[in-house]
Amino acid sequence: MISLDQKKENFAQIIDGKVVDDSERVEVSIKGSISGFKATIEALKAGFPFSTTLYIETDVLGNGQKEPLFSITVTPKVAKGLSGIIGKLLLLDARETPTGSKIFDNEFLAQSNNEAICQRFINYPGVAEKIRTLGRYCSFRELHIQGGKGLVLVIPNSFDSISYDKVKASFNELGELAQILFDF
Repeated sequence: MISLDQKKENFAQIIDGKVVDDSERVEVSIKGSISGFKATIEALKAGFPFSTTLYIETDVLGNGQKEPLFSITVTPKVAKGLSGIIGKLLLLDARETPTGSKIFDNEFLAQSNNEAICQRFINYPGVAEKIRTLGRYCSFRELHIQGGKGLVLVIPNSFDSISYDKVKASFNELGELAQILFDF
């Protein structure tokens, strides 16, 4: 069994970073970079029931915006297919707003402060596929996309139980998604 400190060091290699002592706020904090963007892995506590959160900041130009240009929150659908129809009747997925992307709308829900930008971003080439791939890699709970700020991915696994490969693959996809967000 690998120790928590050794696991932190291994995960720091994914983002070419280092373990940061921020014990007043979180038990696990690793900072580095991926694809030229600042990246962070954090967990309030390393064990169950606390989730692991991956951050990528796209404000590399140092604009220092306090508020994001737009905000999109992506969550997986609770129910799909026939159970999805019943789920809509029971208001399980009541927040559904179609984005126009069949790949995306079949599996995810999107909430945004600007519906036109949300639809444009989700339908941007490669975005829906990358979010779908992220969903397969890590079964994320939430993906926050903030224009001019970055991405936040909440993975339901605790830091103790999450695998190195899952985080590495997720960060590769997040890095590519961050580049699209930066160019958008």
